Amino acid sequence: MAWRQIARTNRRPAGDRPDGPPLPGARARQSGFALVAVIWTLGLITLLGMAVIAGARYRTKTSSNYASVTAAEMAAESAVNLAISAALTATPDQAIHFPLRCRMPGGERATIAVEEETGKVDLNTASPAALTRLFTALAGDQSTGTRLAAQIVEFRKPKTQGATAAAPAAARFTTIMELDQIDGIPQRLFRAALRHVTVRSGKPEPDMEGASPAMRRLLNVEPKPNAAKRGMPAGGSMTIRADINSPDGARFIREALVSLEGGNGRPYVIREWRRGDIDSSPQRQDQPQGALRACLQVREAAAS
Repeated sequence: MAWRQIARTNRRPAGDRPDGPPLPGARARQSGFALVAVIWTLGLITLLGMAVIAGARYRTKTSSNYASVTAAEMAAESAVNLAISAALTATPDQAIHFPLRCRMPGGERATIAVEEETGKVDLNTASPAALTRLFTALAGDQSTGTRLAAQIVEFRKPKTQGATAAAPAAARFTTIMELDQIDGIPQRLFRAALRHVTVRSGKPEPDMEGASPAMRRLLNVEPKPNAAKRGMPAGGSMTIRADINSPDGARFIREALVSLEGGNGRPYVIREWRRGDIDSSPQRQDQPQGALRACLQVREAAAS
């Protein structure tokens, strides 16, 4: 009796014996596990493949966008140089009027504008009232405009380097980009002010006769009846602004600060290159969608 109980206790199923055939339930469990492993593996491979494809598409799109913006930037610089060349070689009866809209060789649509520096607020010589009007209009807040104007005037005061300094020189802005040195000016306000300030006017008040349409809109000054288009100024400094729209939708704006009669026998000198911001004003007129004259034809017509 005892040996029968021991035999039943030590007896194992045939599927558990190393040399025995697996039971049907064990075979089903093994097949199910293998199927799940295959499904997970296929899913993982699919996800990896989708990630590789998406990454390749993203890199291709990024490279394409970068190349498009680079081409638009080069077209903007070319448009600035073409405008300078056309304006300097134009005869009185073939004067080039701005804003000039034309088509670049790569198919880009160019809008080239001239903004006289005398029509802007000079950071070095503008009166506190002129500074306050400008920054109040930009910020939409009187207290902010007054504060920034006072800080600019304070920045321009002579800085003594010692008690024995007899006649300290006044501090000056050498470029409009130094406006960001004014404490507390927001980045948005700094970028908005760049188009309306200068360091080369030398005037206490901006000359509204030479002010750009954007400046007139900002200060609520009525435009002149014949101010739709004007020629290149006879002298002084100006900002040439080239707004480029590529056929694929890329846009780039390049600004060049140009001084005529640059000295040393040079007819002009480019003093500074800047990247311009897009005018988001709702009153901005978009470029016409019709056919445009080629910019090189404008240049050839001015030179002839």
